[in-house]
Amino acid sequence: MCHVGARSPRHNRDVAIRRNKKSSARKRSSDHTSFLSRPIDLMHTTWAKYGKFAITGLGSVLVVSLGFSFVVFPLRTYVEQRSMVANKSAEFATLADANEQLQIEVNDLKTPDGIRNAARTQLGYILPGEQRLTLVQMPALPTDLPAQWPYSMVTDIVKVRAQTVANASGDLSPLAP
Repeated sequence: MCHVGARSPRHNRDVAIRRNKKSSARKRSSDHTSFLSRPIDLMHTTWAKYGKFAITGLGSVLVVSLGFSFVVFPLRTYVEQRSMVANKSAEFATLADANEQLQIEVNDLKTPDGIRNAARTQLGYILPGEQRLTLVQMPALPTDLPAQWPYSMVTDIVKVRAQTVANASGDLSPLAP
């Protein structure tokens, strides 16, 4: 045996193990104070009953807030950005059409015929031997005349002529009878 002189229950099997025996007085006093040191059953406390509801409520609030932050807010931002992109695309298409028209005009102005046509339309130039005629539209005549005798005949004449022009088909000729 090892450690012959030492008293260790591990190595010296010949030594009896001592049991802790309580005295009867000590046993009686522990019965009266045992409720102070015994473990508490958490399932029967008020905190445990209402704590479940609090934890469930906090958990559901957490799940809803995560749902909003990961689904609702990004989806709303996506829809807003999609409409902004559609607006910008329409604006880009309009500007592209305007650029195309300007490019056609620039290409037209690079030719002699284009320069001549631009000078005629925009600046009013004429070639030698040509005569410029300026046509001014006739002003609109008032048709709201009084309803009395001489004016009622004029109103009737205007109505008849307007119907004649509306019913006439074909070219309007200034020299036609």
